[in-house]
Amino acid sequence: MKTSSTAGKAEPSWAHIHSEDVSWRKQLLGDIDGVFVVPRYVKLFYDTFGAGSRQDFFEVGSGNGDLSRAILAANRGEIRRYVASEYFEEGVAWLRKSGLEAVRADACNLPCGDSEYDAVLDFDVMHHVDHPRDMARELMRVGRGCALLVESNGLSLPRRLLELTPGHRAAGEKSYTPKQYRSFFEGHPGFQVTGFAIYPFLFPFRCPKWLLPMLVRFNRRVEKIPVLKWQCSSVAIYVEYRRERLSGR
Repeated sequence: MKTSSTAGKAEPSWAHIHSEDVSWRKQLLGDIDGVFVVPRYVKLFYDTFGAGSRQDFFEVGSGNGDLSRAILAANRGEIRRYVASEYFEEGVAWLRKSGLEAVRADACNLPCGDSEYDAVLDFDVMHHVDHPRDMARELMRVGRGCALLVESNGLSLPRRLLELTPGHRAAGEKSYTPKQYRSFFEGHPGFQVTGFAIYPFLFPFRCPKWLLPMLVRFNRRVEKIPVLKWQCSSVAIYVEYRRERLSGR
């Protein structure tokens, strides 16, 4: 995660946010991360792209690569190429050491060609960057008409309160509302948003092991409960867009 920081802001290292064995997400959530959260992300990926074959993907801000490896472990021909990325050099080194194809990347200035990938993935990155609109344009530039994101839910009161805690503040987290997320993708010269789906995704939190089964059952239901579902900590976003010829070109 992370992108170029605002001038004067102290910039953490990769090790300050991640570790080789434990992702930032697991540090926050504990055991439910491996039991339910990571499998839920994998299911979201294959629910979205599982009908295709030999597709190329670029993941922005892969952290310690736990989601990348879990997605690739379930690959049955849907993925031809999967490139992970990190802002920090030490993060890139770890991703490569763990067997992933990885590059160093600023989320607002991706080192990729136009339309190089079938889709670009963002798992909990945009709410860390200083200029989310710039990042949204890069996702569209690099992809071939679609992008999949999981992001912090600005309508969730528990999520907004968490962002006041020292750990979340150190990571530079800032939630946005569905309307704001859509606005980041709209109005870019050369692109037109043709579809924008956003829905609540996950309500996990750290709990004792004996409570895990109940928390997992709750998470399986909460995304479908009217009103309450919008207190989920995250939202899943699927953006479809098309390229337009700019006047004079």
